[in-house]
Amino acid sequence: MADASPARHRIRIDQVRVGLHIRLDSWLGHPFLLSSFKIKDEKQIAALKSMGLSEIEYLPEKSDTRPAPIPQPEAGTELAGETAPDQEAPELEEMMREKKARIETLNLERERIRAAERKYVKTANGVKNVMRQANNNPGHAAQMAGEVADELAEVFLAEQNPYIHLMGDNVADESAYFHSLNVTVLSLILARAIGLDDPQTMRDIAQGAVLHDVGKAMLPTQILLKDEDLTAAETKLLQMHPGYGIKLMQSVPTLPGRVREIILFHHEMVDASGYPKGIKADTVDQAVRVVTIANAYDNLCNQRVAKRSKTPSEALSHMYKNDSAKYDRAALSAFIKALGIYPPGTVVKLSSGKVGIVMSVDSDDLLHPNLMIYDPAIPKDAAAVVNLKRDLDDSIERTLRPAVLPDPIHDYLSPRKRICYFVDSAGRS
Repeated sequence: MADASPARHRIRIDQVRVGLHIRLDSWLGHPFLLSSFKIKDEKQIAALKSMGLSEIEYLPEKSDTRPAPIPQPEAGTELAGETAPDQEAPELEEMMREKKARIETLNLERERIRAAERKYVKTANGVKNVMRQANNNPGHAAQMAGEVADELAEVFLAEQNPYIHLMGDNVADESAYFHSLNVTVLSLILARAIGLDDPQTMRDIAQGAVLHDVGKAMLPTQILLKDEDLTAAETKLLQMHPGYGIKLMQSVPTLPGRVREIILFHHEMVDASGYPKGIKADTVDQAVRVVTIANAYDNLCNQRVAKRSKTPSEALSHMYKNDSAKYDRAALSAFIKALGIYPPGTVVKLSSGKVGIVMSVDSDDLLHPNLMIYDPAIPKDAAAVVNLKRDLDDSIERTLRPAVLPDPIHDYLSPRKRICYFVDSAGRS
């Protein structure tokens, strides 16, 4: 799975042909975005020759063809083993310009992710303050939840489709605050996907999602923070949080009815298998069913017992194959489509053999997400976030569980212990 192979195969530069997978010794000083890649055209071969290399490493197990035969010298001449570095200068210069432009684009993408992370932390702190105020000042908590809702709904009401970003572990912890923010972002993604996109509905869904677990403010922290299975008594107490939430908010007359329904019914299922009342969820507002799906997905990705947490693609597959009777089927299908086959946080193996992690998706092109690719020749802190189609011309072969990754790849890609999403509507890079 890793790019490293037991034996190194080196060939003369004049044996390089289209279809060979080659590896360069350094990321610097050449015009290619990655140091290990498959030759796709004569232009790349010309650029390699213009670098003045005498030989190059190739990976037979990843190549579509064998190296070209060693050219035979004509009578009376010597066979040159090295190409002068200035013979193909125009091709090299053009590709170096292209690489520089791509690196600038990638730097903008990295800054975009960092900006989203900064905003995520700021918004999460707002959610944290909501939960802290809920017990003593529910009116103020509801007001602050409304402010967070306004800010997030604005992103989804913009004309541009939002980019969905994976947040780093450095900006997320195991607290309920990040769960509530995740559920809010995911709920708005789904609401937009099914056409619940008028401003008031989006705001109500966002406010309801921020407040959906507000009743947990009345539960003992040892239950909320417990990282192992709950006892039957603890589970029963936990399942009382929707009722506690409504009780907390009953003194807030301005809270919209749809928000109240989300707080009370977000664990009710279409097949009546939920709680606290065990009613059929198709009898409640559609906004509730939206939050229910988002809440279930985040709980599957970020389980109390961490080793049971599912990858994003596993969570979607589980919901569709095993639990579809519990959810609004049309909304669940729209949710899967909105997040894409490979949601952010998914570790993937490409047809070329490369391994990467999905960092963000554009809802206009879900089959070609932006990936961080493992390349041991590129420092981790300079790792490129590349587009599957634009930068790699590659395809995803399958998804991988982080646990199966060799240590060097796992350490490089840093699969998230907690899957957290955020969005922006900035112009596409």
